[in-house]
Amino acid sequence: MLILTAGRMALLALNSDLAALQAGSRSAFFNAIAVMHEPLWPPAPFEVSGLAWAAEHLARDPEGQGWYGWALLANEGERMPPRLVGIAALIGRPDEDGDVELAFGLMPEYRGKGYGGETVRALSAWAFANGAKRVIAHLDAEDVHAAHTLARSGFADTGEPPYPGVARWAITAAA
Repeated sequence: MLILTAGRMALLALNSDLAALQAGSRSAFFNAIAVMHEPLWPPAPFEVSGLAWAAEHLARDPEGQGWYGWALLANEGERMPPRLVGIAALIGRPDEDGDVELAFGLMPEYRGKGYGGETVRALSAWAFANGAKRVIAHLDAEDVHAAHTLARSGFADTGEPPYPGVARWAITAAA
């Protein structure tokens, strides 16, 4: 099992079994990772189809744990089970240039509390340690909160919007 720790949370890389559970049965997934059940899952910008995408890719690439999905967990005390803070994904293995895309979504009650930055920094460091040369994030060009999180985590706007209204931010591995 691949687990990263970042500040106040743990990041659990989905394997093919966990990804299949998440795509097929929220309750079974929550039970398998021993967290409170979340009625609104997955958080935006993720959609149920994205959960199926992760399950399909991990079924084809079982050694790809870490490249297709992460559960973000926060421990809120001894008397409470861990909570799902959100979900994140490196959108597959790095391409031929060493680029990999990062996406994350937080449950509404965890937004604006630093969990996004912890996630971005932990997954970028993991991606670089595992061969990526650049981590890219796409966001709504008007999303100042996400832009602030990325900037504080070392990302910069590339000035190369992939689509109208979408900004591309990136961070490059240290030489």
